[in-house]
Amino acid sequence: PSSPRRVAAMRHQDERDATVRWASVAGATGYNLRFGIRPDRLTLTHQIWADELGSGPLLQKELRSLNVGVPYWVAVEAFNETGVSRLSRPVRMR
Repeated sequence: PSSPRRVAAMRHQDERDATVRWASVAGATGYNLRFGIRPDRLTLTHQIWADELGSGPLLQKELRSLNVGVPYWVAVEAFNETGVSRLSRPVRMR
């Protein structure tokens, strides 16, 4: 599948939580949210099946596992039965 676009992430008032948004990818079976404390070290992954997210041009998922006071970066990749897309451009969680 193609690489997800329009990735954005916003931390909540409780910094342990954040919402990640991205544009849906046609034909994607699911998505991997890859995140970490540096844009070149996205070592944590949250996998989501596309049918868990509903439908629409924009998708979103809450992450509820972050450390307070630590900056995080996130990128998204789509997958289906043919393979995994390229990783989107990493964005900082604000």
